Amino acid sequence: MKFVTVSGPPSSGKTSVILKVIECMRNSVEKVGVVKFDCLTTYDDILYKKAGVEVMVGLSGNLCPDHFYISNIDDCVKYGTERGFDLLISESAGLCNRCSPHIKEVLAVCVIDSLSGINTPKKIGPMLKFADIIVITKGDIVSQAEREVFTYMVRETNPGAKLLYVNGLTGQGAYELSSCILEAASTNTLDGKKLRFTMPAALCSYCLGETLIGEDYQMGNTKKIPFQQTRNSVEKTWKDFEETDQEDRQEPACIDSLTIIGGQDKSGEKENVKLTIQAGEVICIVGPTGSGKSRLLEDIECMAKGDTPSKRKIEIEGRHLEESRLVAQLSQNMNFVMDASVCDFIKMHARSRKITQMEEVTEKIIQCANELAGEKFTGNTAVTQLSGGQSRALMIADVAFLSSSPIVLIDELENAGVDRGRALELLVQKGKIVLVSTHDPILALLGDKRIIINNGAINQVIETELAEKENLKIMRQMDNKMLALREAIRKGEKIGWNMSDYFVLNEFEKEGNL
Repeated sequence: MKFVTVSGPPSSGKTSVILKVIECMRNSVEKVGVVKFDCLTTYDDILYKKAGVEVMVGLSGNLCPDHFYISNIDDCVKYGTERGFDLLISESAGLCNRCSPHIKEVLAVCVIDSLSGINTPKKIGPMLKFADIIVITKGDIVSQAEREVFTYMVRETNPGAKLLYVNGLTGQGAYELSSCILEAASTNTLDGKKLRFTMPAALCSYCLGETLIGEDYQMGNTKKIPFQQTRNSVEKTWKDFEETDQEDRQEPACIDSLTIIGGQDKSGEKENVKLTIQAGEVICIVGPTGSGKSRLLEDIECMAKGDTPSKRKIEIEGRHLEESRLVAQLSQNMNFVMDASVCDFIKMHARSRKITQMEEVTEKIIQCANELAGEKFTGNTAVTQLSGGQSRALMIADVAFLSSSPIVLIDELENAGVDRGRALELLVQKGKIVLVSTHDPILALLGDKRIIINNGAINQVIETELAEKENLKIMRQMDNKMLALREAIRKGEKIGWNMSDYFVLNEFEKEGNL
C-alpha cells in the first residue's frame, strides 16, 4: 500500500486538493482511503464520503493535535493495509506551526495558499521546510507578480522541494500531483520509522490542565521572552529584499515555438486543432463573452497536460526552459493582499526575478505606470490602496521591465483603464510569443493572426490581411479622436461641437498621421 502524508495550515485547501488528486487517479488506483486528523470537529469526511472515498476521522479533543496524530498514524496504516487500500492519504492541519507530521521514507506533501501572506512560508517551519512536495493553492486570486514573490519565499524556505500549483476548484495541476503520488514508496507499517523533525516538548503545567495565569502556577518546560534583548535588537525591514545573490542568476529561457493541441469544447466534443505559434508572433484571441478566451490563456500559463477542463495540451520547444519563468501574464485579476508599499512590492518581485539595480528599475516602473494610469501614485502608496486602473498600470510596467519570460499572455487589455496602445507597445517585445485576449477590434487587428473561440474551443485561425492593416490605420485615427473626447470629458469640458464634422477624417489623417 502506498502511503502519503498531506499537511498544511487550516483552510489552505488540503481536502479540495486531495479530492481532485483522487479524481485523477480513478483509472490507476482501485481503492483509496483517507485519514482525517483534526482538533474538535470536521465536516470534510462528508465531502470524502460523497466522492465515494472511505474516510477515517481522528479528533484530538483536549490533546495536542499533532502529538495525537503521531501517536495514531501507525495504527491507521495497519488499518489501511487490512482494508486492502492501494493508497492511504493522511490529512492533518498542523495546527502548531512548530510541528511536522512528515515521516522519513514516506512521501510528504505540504499545502499552502497564496493568500496566507508572504512571510507565512518561514513561519510554518518544519511542516514546509521538510516536505518533498509543496502545493500552492489559490494562486488564481492574486496577481502573477504577487504569486511569484510568494513562490520565491517558499523556495527560500525549502529549496529542494518540488513546487506545484493546484486549483482546488477546477483541478488544474492535480494531474501532476497525482503522478508524483503514484510514484510513492509502498509500506505496510510505520513501526520503527522516524519523524523528519522532533515534535515540540509538551511538559508544562498548562499541558496538565492548569488554567490560572501567573508565575506561581508555571512549572515544567516553560520559556520566557527576553524583553531586554528584544528592545536592543535591530528591526528587520524590507531592505532585506534588496540583496540579490548573483550566483543564482539563470540564463533567460529561449522559446522557438509553442504548440496548442486541441482538447474538447464545453459540450465534450473534440477540438480538432493543432496550432504552432513561432517566436515573435502576436496572436489575438477573440470570441463572445464566456466563450473560453481566458481558459485558453490559463491553459498556456500552466502548460496544460490534458489536466484542465479543456483537456488541451501545450508543448514548447526551446532552451533553458524553467516552467515557472516561461510565462508573464497580465490577467484581469489584479488583486493584492500583501501589506507592502508599491516600492517594496517592486523590489521583492525584482529580487524573485534575480534583477540587479533595483533602485533604478523600481523608479522606471513607477514612472511608466504613472504614464499609463490616469491618477498618479507614489512608491509609498500601499498596493492594497491602488485602484483597478492603477493596479493594471503597475502590472503592465512590472511585466515590461522585470520579465524576461519568452511568453506574454494579456487578458482584455482594453478593460485596464489605461492607454492600451502604449501598453501593448511596452508588452510586445521582439522575439517573444504574445497572446492577447480581446473584444477590441483595434487590438484584434494588431496581431499577426486571430484565434476565434466558440463554445470553449478554437473554431478557426485567421491571418491578418493587408486590407485589414490598411483599415486599421483609419480605425486608430478614429480611436485617437475618441481618446481625445474622453480626456475632454474627464477635464470637465463641455462637448458641444459638431460631432459629424469631428469624426470625419481628412486625407492627412487617413494616411495614419495625427
